[in-house]
Amino acid sequence: MNVADFVNKYPFSNPLQRLILLKVLMSGSLNGQGERVLDHEVLANFCCCSKPAMFRESKKLERLGFLSVRQIGALTTGLKVRLEPARGYTITAVSGGAK
Repeated sequence: MNVADFVNKYPFSNPLQRLILLKVLMSGSLNGQGERVLDHEVLANFCCCSKPAMFRESKKLERLGFLSVRQIGALTTGLKVRLEPARGYTITAVSGGAK
């Protein structure tokens, strides 16, 4: 099963988990490979939820082994350096649990 099928078909316990993984998947090439760097504000806005709710569900996905999250202290985009933290997200598990 590929990453897109996993994200779209796995029976997650909370719909917010699927939204988080969809945004991570959409933020890079659709082969699902590699890390995507996302700002928490962008992810929370996409999911139409508060940052605490987004962090809580991201942690659940991490504990389940579906997502790997790496905190990045400063991020350089073009000529600007952002001092507020961003995170690198990698979809790590594609199991046979999809229906």
